Amino acid sequence: MDDITKFVRARRIDSFQKLRLLVFFHRHPESIWTSQEIAEKLYFGDVPLLEGIIADLRSVGLLDCVGNGCALHNEPGVRSRLQRLDELCQDPLARQQILDHVTHSTFLAHSVWPRR
Repeated sequence: MDDITKFVRARRIDSFQKLRLLVFFHRHPESIWTSQEIAEKLYFGDVPLLEGIIADLRSVGLLDCVGNGCALHNEPGVRSRLQRLDELCQDPLARQQILDHVTHSTFLAHSVWPRR
């Protein structure tokens, strides 16, 4: 799981919403989706927040967006890691461990507390 944790941290997948969105795109690799369509499919009520998440995932090379539509970035390395991530996320405990690790690392990186 270390390679997946590194991937998640490097690509700043630091929330359940980002993880859920990536798994959705992974499961529909050839499809192009608008933010409104994604919001309807995933029951995501806050479209501006969703658009911010899409922008974040695009900035780290996980999504490609043209016009109003977005799709998973077509890179074999990304797809294989997302496959493994999807498999791990089927287990709620493994999913939570990944997110806890990333969230904890993100918190420490932005903490104002002195480091030892």
